[in-house]
Amino acid sequence: MIKVEVTTSVQDGKFTRNRTLVLQAIISFNNADVVLTFDKPKRKRSNSQNSYYWGLLLPLMRTGAKDLWGEVWSSDKAHKHLSNIFVFHESINEKTGEITQTPKSTTELTTTGWEVYMTEIRIYLLEDFDINAPEPNENITLNFD
Repeated sequence: MIKVEVTTSVQDGKFTRNRTLVLQAIISFNNADVVLTFDKPKRKRSNSQNSYYWGLLLPLMRTGAKDLWGEVWSSDKAHKHLSNIFVFHESINEKTGEITQTPKSTTELTTTGWEVYMTEIRIYLLEDFDINAPEPNENITLNFD
């Protein structure tokens, strides 16, 4: 089954951008049932945000795990550890009051959510590992063993 995704704009109930592509997508599904989903596009995190995370925060987390727990971690394990702590959806069972946390992918975070995640990691590193992670805009040199 094919899936078509087209970015467009709607003004006064009409598609105003990429109209031809929208029409071609509709025609490609002629005589078929379809599911239409309308969503506002979200900004994705930048390459510099990814570099800060994978190049600084995850190595600092790996250092913390080694120094405090004596464990050698991969960047992927550090990523999973941090995302399990901070990136989840909470739901409350109305009958029991029980709170359930369901993991989410970091790719689901908005740019604002991503910055909140970075702040939570810096606080976690400082409070739990005594590691002071610099802000993204700080110019410093770090040496990792």
